[in-house]
Amino acid sequence: MLGRDDLDKQIDVFFSGQYEIKDGLVVPEITDIPFGKEGREMELAMLFIDIRESTKIVGGFRRTTAARMYKSFLWGVSKIARENSGELRSFNGDGVLVVFNGDGKRTNAVKAALQMKWFCQYILKPKIDAYFQNNKQLADMDFNFGIGVDVGKILIVRGGIKGGNNNDLVWVGNATNYAVKLSSLSVDGYHVHISKDVYDRINKISKLNNDFTVNMWEERVWTAMDGETIYRSNWHWKID
Repeated sequence: MLGRDDLDKQIDVFFSGQYEIKDGLVVPEITDIPFGKEGREMELAMLFIDIRESTKIVGGFRRTTAARMYKSFLWGVSKIARENSGELRSFNGDGVLVVFNGDGKRTNAVKAALQMKWFCQYILKPKIDAYFQNNKQLADMDFNFGIGVDVGKILIVRGGIKGGNNNDLVWVGNATNYAVKLSSLSVDGYHVHISKDVYDRINKISKLNNDFTVNMWEERVWTAMDGETIYRSNWHWKID
């Protein structure tokens, strides 16, 4: 039987003593990090994408219809992430966290974001909107999504309990939180938002259009985060 004493003792263990933090070179798998007081620290680009108002959408769909949407969304996003050297490390029905490592992590993450924007806007959205039009509960809905990208030091630890599928890696750092918050800023066709650190160090292939004459990014002030400079785009990267 689980009792309060068990909970108190284990939480005391987590909050006491020193953690052994090692520098990482490769994005770890869950089995690479033990349950003890160990972790890996790496500079990573973090991309988060999610479907807006998914709770309302699922509430108006039949379960099988919602499953079609989620499966299509997760498959497309996963394929694009892998094609751009991204590692999928956390996802649920309406949100995906993708990790990018290496010298080109910022450029790869932004390219993936623009391709995901194209996929969601021009492949997935027409399918979903067709269901909205035939559903009285969702007739006024417009399929929407948001994508955020940031980069920074991430501490990776293993959380949960031993056994089966009761544990996972936890990605601790501002870049993770910022990517999630940036994804929530989607408005008026500007589905992709990136931090200044990401923008300043991406290659021109992810910054300029095909003939390198137009900047695809617009500078903005993020008032909710003490006036930080961020960038947004209503461009996309078509997959032929």
